Amino acid sequence: MNEQTQERGADAERRVVVVGAGMAGVQTAVALREQGFTGTVTLIGAEPHQPYDRPPLSKAVLLGTAEGSAFDVDFEALGIELRL
Repeated sequence: MNEQTQERGADAERRVVVVGAGMAGVQTAVALREQGFTGTVTLIGAEPHQPYDRPPLSKAVLLGTAEGSAFDVDFEALGIELRL
């Protein structure tokens, strides 16, 4: 077993919890997967809806009048557990 294989095996047992489902939190969770982290990734957000890009006036999002503000991320396909 080489060193890289050992690291991947160790990753599978490790867990990362990202607190905050804003832009930084989503980018962190996605970057972990893009960099090859194979352990459990959990993204925690305080709001009951999917993470969205928070523009300066995000009240429109909460009122349901803003279109296209949700992050284009397939959390399930990336194996990211989303807890809202």
